[in-house]
Amino acid sequence: MSDPFELLGNRTRLEIIRALIQANSSPLSFRALFERTSCPDSGNFNYHLQQLRGSFVQKTDGYELTLAGKRVGGAILANSFAPEQTVAPIDLDWHCLLCDGPKQASYRDGMAHIRCVDCDGGATFPFPAGTIEQFEREALGRAFARWLRVLIQRVTMGFCPVCAGRVTAQLKRLPGGTPADPKPSRVQFDCQRCVSGLYLTGASVVTYHPLVEQFFFAHGLELHAAHAERAWATLDRFNSTIISEAPPTIRFEFEYDGDRIEPVLHANGDVRFE
Repeated sequence: MSDPFELLGNRTRLEIIRALIQANSSPLSFRALFERTSCPDSGNFNYHLQQLRGSFVQKTDGYELTLAGKRVGGAILANSFAPEQTVAPIDLDWHCLLCDGPKQASYRDGMAHIRCVDCDGGATFPFPAGTIEQFEREALGRAFARWLRVLIQRVTMGFCPVCAGRVTAQLKRLPGGTPADPKPSRVQFDCQRCVSGLYLTGASVVTYHPLVEQFFFAHGLELHAAHAERAWATLDRFNSTIISEAPPTIRFEFEYDGDRIEPVLHANGDVRFE
């Protein structure tokens, strides 16, 4: 089997994949594909095209991408703009639950940030550089929040957002700290294939469970337009109780307008209702 990095280490081959991903799943003829690249020689172009066949390109009514090719093409488009792209801080319309400081969204080094100006509490997570230009500046805060929801749901379902490998979860830290320096609970997610890691607060993990999301949506509490913290701030009661330290187990309480839901977060990251 050919080394995929070796197969992709050529400008013409990357142009072929880009042309096919931009064809919107419509197979392209040899000539149409050739004309969408900068390669000046059809014989040289055909050589590179044949190198991609099987792994990244297949021939049906014309040439189109395999599933692996579509993943590579999507990665090319997602990061097709300058990786050093930055977005200056954008003021958000809610305050930090830890210190009541103002919240801002920003972007740098391939990472989206939704953080407190005063205590720096909040979330930092990867966001595709190529997606930045698809949104107006004032819409980026909402876009970041929606992408974070996608990441949370993917890892809590057991799949790595980087390589789609199997993810395991562990409740690593119970809520604690001091009034001046509160420490939210923390769940660590680790990929068993690429060894990528991601941690989330326990509150984030339980909030995006389908039954808890349904509770929020039933009461008109929006989870798509902002970080979940904004919805938490509107609740009549938002609390967590340590049920057990060994194994670590936490009960969360979400109450609004006389209605309540109490998800329980277990040591392995499972969310149950007991």
